[in-house]
Amino acid sequence: MEHKEHKIMKTKTIKLKNYLKQINSNYENVRSTGEQKDFYTVIQPFVDEVYEFTDEWVEYAKNWIHKYKPKNLVVQQVESAFENIREICAQSFFAKTSYRRFKHTFHSINYTLEKLLTEISKKEAD
Repeated sequence: MEHKEHKIMKTKTIKLKNYLKQINSNYENVRSTGEQKDFYTVIQPFVDEVYEFTDEWVEYAKNWIHKYKPKNLVVQQVESAFENIREICAQSFFAKTSYRRFKHTFHSINYTLEKLLTEISKKEAD
């Protein structure tokens, strides 16, 4: 059962990293082109999709951390990544979003997801 839980957690975290890459790509695109996307056909569906997935991911991640108690990761980091990805998800479509703040938040989320993937790999190896 443990191996299956690790695999599910890894798959979900990789999917979240892919959403994060897409969010970064959205932001880079809007900053370079200045093109405004349609709220109802592009922005809202993407944000809804990310929100739905992050709701599922954060609960699974918190349960995984409680159960397996990884050394270098705490629930607060996962909750922070959850809140931050939801925050920058919609912001990524607007060129006026602060570049420095966006990139700082992006790197913070990415760091937590990488740390989680490392901890999952350690548990899989045990």
